[in-house]
Amino acid sequence: MSPEPTPTTSPPITETPHPRLFSSGGAFALAGLVLAVFLMASTAPSPMYAVYQREWEFSSTVLTVVFAVYMIGILAALLLFGSLSDHLGRRPVLLGSLVLEIGSLLVLAFAPGVGWLCAGRILQGLATGAVTSAVSATLLDFQPPRSGRGPLVNGIAASAGMAVGSAMAGALVQFAPAPTELSYLVLIAALVVLFLGVLAMPEPVARGRVELKRLLRPQRPIVPEGRGRTFTLLATTMLAAWTVGGMFMSLGPSVASGLVESNQHFVGGLTVTVLAGVGSIGQVLASGWHGTRAVRLAVPLLLLGLAAVATAVILGSAVLLFGGSIVLGAGWGLMFMGGFRMLSALAKPEQRAGTSAMIYVIAYLSAGGSSILLGYLTTLFGLHNATIVFAVAAGVFAVLAWIGSGRAR
Repeated sequence: MSPEPTPTTSPPITETPHPRLFSSGGAFALAGLVLAVFLMASTAPSPMYAVYQREWEFSSTVLTVVFAVYMIGILAALLLFGSLSDHLGRRPVLLGSLVLEIGSLLVLAFAPGVGWLCAGRILQGLATGAVTSAVSATLLDFQPPRSGRGPLVNGIAASAGMAVGSAMAGALVQFAPAPTELSYLVLIAALVVLFLGVLAMPEPVARGRVELKRLLRPQRPIVPEGRGRTFTLLATTMLAAWTVGGMFMSLGPSVASGLVESNQHFVGGLTVTVLAGVGSIGQVLASGWHGTRAVRLAVPLLLLGLAAVATAVILGSAVLLFGGSIVLGAGWGLMFMGGFRMLSALAKPEQRAGTSAMIYVIAYLSAGGSSILLGYLTTLFGLHNATIVFAVAAGVFAVLAWIGSGRAR
């Protein structure tokens, strides 16, 4: 990991004295909704990929590139502006991200070819990267004192959003008209409502005068000062969780669609829904757990789920695939929640957005790298063989998370 940057001096985080329509509790809930809708939008294209492939005739490698450019957009936003809301304020960053996300969904809704599809996904990645660190910091700002609900809601909102987005898009693609437009238009309507909500949200960052030159300077993600070794060890949890997430969100729908004969788009979307939905439920049930305990249980669940998915591919069993996805989803949710909780606890208040950005950099690097490698392996060896190889690799990362979290503790 690169040397730790020297944290810049930031104003203290206090709630603004100006009256707003939302209380702290309302602002906390609104921030969770913003993250959930952004993650709904992130998985909405997954059930459509088969339609795009059929209409525009591109390979599985190109498909994973479409997924990967979204991750590149996220990483670019996190690396350049990950801690911007610590200086500029939460609301301006949230509002700007919402506007950019609406624009990206308009591009995706009316994309005439794969080039425009990539452009829309890059814009969407930039918006998602900008919003994730700001939302994560906002949840920490407005959570009840000493409750630990910020990281919990962060994980639940992300996983529930992915689950609902994939299921909604799969159903609309399968059963509704305009299969590659309607989902985006529904999400745009939701984002407009959230934009109005954020306008009325209190600003938790007490801003002083900030020079324009400083705002335009890239606001890098940070590792909390003096916690580099611990952060690195705990970061293995994000590697394990999001390698699985990248595998399922890029080619999981294609694997599931190949194992059924009817309603393929809807069934394909359900793979992401099962993984993320069960992960969300698992986080709720384990909400009072220490992060270490969640990771310790997550590892055997991940290993068992990955073994079931690999076996399902070998046997051609859709039932076993979805059964394995349930177990895998429970492990994925606990790993994500436990890892995020331990990593975010290392940050001081003035480092919240920057540290959250670094956590997501690791997560999305893991997801993007895994999707690109999986697409390459699919081209060389076929979808089923690549899935088996990747299941084994993800199992190795889960074991590394077990070791890393134990040593960090």
